[in-house]
Amino acid sequence: MKQPVIQQRLESLSRKVSERRATLESLFREAGCDGANLSTQKVPGSKEPNLVCTLAGGGADAPMIVVGGHFDLAERGDGAVDDWSGAVLLPSLYECLRGTPRKHAYVFIAFAAEEVGLHGSKEYVKTISPAERQSVHAMINLECLGLSTPKVWASRADKHLLEGYARVARALGMEPEGSNVDKVGDDDSHPFLNAKIPVLTLHSITSENLGILHSVRDQVSAIDPDAYYAAYRLTAAYLTYLDSWVE
Repeated sequence: MKQPVIQQRLESLSRKVSERRATLESLFREAGCDGANLSTQKVPGSKEPNLVCTLAGGGADAPMIVVGGHFDLAERGDGAVDDWSGAVLLPSLYECLRGTPRKHAYVFIAFAAEEVGLHGSKEYVKTISPAERQSVHAMINLECLGLSTPKVWASRADKHLLEGYARVARALGMEPEGSNVDKVGDDDSHPFLNAKIPVLTLHSITSENLGILHSVRDQVSAIDPDAYYAAYRLTAAYLTYLDSWVE
């Protein structure tokens, strides 16, 4: 997808969580994810549900790749970086991948209530069966994108997924970068990691820009359009690559 479209969708944010969820739902429908493929999941302790969009794979028993980002926000700032930047890419990634034959089913989840304890991602992992957990070959989390060039939380990442990420980044002419945020906070990959599902988080946090999060500076103007579009391109290419690479 062209950069102006990706940027326009980024700029469609609201501070009202209900409006953020509604915008995501509308974008998913515009991308072609509707009917039984688009659903909501109640999240205990949250007025808003998880929003789940499924892109079918090569068969009824196709393994899954989960792609997530959260649409709630902290009390201060507009929550553009954390994490509208990740959540609003989900419909665009669906749209990018839908026309390509694939072995895996992709499940795009806009998680609710991340900021208050990862409630949305915990609920999703809690409610899938042991067999479904076994069928999830990867969980790719999109968190706080566009403050700098794309990075991965390497210390938490599955080594196999990390290797694939490095290959794709180099193929796109990007230098694979890691920035570990173990002492900074948590994200929606954690419940999947606890369930022994391979995870990888893409983000853009560094020691220099960390102070933007949960502050009045968390606005669209803090996001570099070129770095953000690079994150979209890298994620789209990586998800396509994973379909033929992870088993």
